[in-house]
Amino acid sequence: MKKILCTITATIFTICAVAQEIKVKNDEVKIDEKVVAYLEGKKPNFQVLSLDKQYTVSAELKFLESSGKRWMVLKSAKTGKTNEVDYKKFNPLNQQKSAMEAFIDKGFLSSEGLNTDAIENFINGDASGVSTKIKEEAAAGIEKQKRMESYQITIDDSGSIYSAASKDPNNKNIGTIKIASTTSLGVQKYEVFDLDGNLIATWYNMSSKHPGFDGYLYEQFITYDSKVFKVKPDTAGVLQYKMSTDKTAAMIVKELMFNGYTLQHQRAGK
Repeated sequence: MKKILCTITATIFTICAVAQEIKVKNDEVKIDEKVVAYLEGKKPNFQVLSLDKQYTVSAELKFLESSGKRWMVLKSAKTGKTNEVDYKKFNPLNQQKSAMEAFIDKGFLSSEGLNTDAIENFINGDASGVSTKIKEEAAAGIEKQKRMESYQITIDDSGSIYSAASKDPNNKNIGTIKIASTTSLGVQKYEVFDLDGNLIATWYNMSSKHPGFDGYLYEQFITYDSKVFKVKPDTAGVLQYKMSTDKTAAMIVKELMFNGYTLQHQRAGK
């Protein structure tokens, strides 16, 4: 009974935490209409003050132009040290509110006000390395894009896939991609085959079950050896459908090749 009550209590606490309404207006930070902190200054640099205005921490909003990814640098007025905070979510139309949501997510702010000890411990503790990770991910993304472009993928209207990366100098055909399911919302399922007609990957648009896979697939494809990769659909600018101009199909093939699936005779002898 005690275990059940604890579970119910934890569930109620979680629901209440999620239901909190956060507002930032007229330099006041409110949680459920209760003022919990104050702001001074304007983005991208501002100060967050405690209710008695005796404690201040500086916040600088940063972003990487090449990727648009954002983070925040906090600076202690006491020690002059800094540390970086990432966002759980970010709204460019209300950046200060996004910053305060990050404060709540990190345990720096609650309905009781600023947790100054938690803020100082974080700033003066180990470096979070948020910006380093963001920059490394951006660099990796650029390198991945370059590699994908080098495959020089083309798909004809019958679904035949061609790649300049094919090792066969006489035949650049490496496989086939087919539409397996559609709805009024568009293509919901693609299947990719090697040159021997073996199924290599199945991509699902809507949340779907795949035979032998424990879980649901959403905007993902699963390979014949049960590896799962994310590919978001791209239908921008599509007026009249043709497989040869299907950006989603091309991206599925590129993602396969990037992860070592060369198609051609992929499953020969397996």
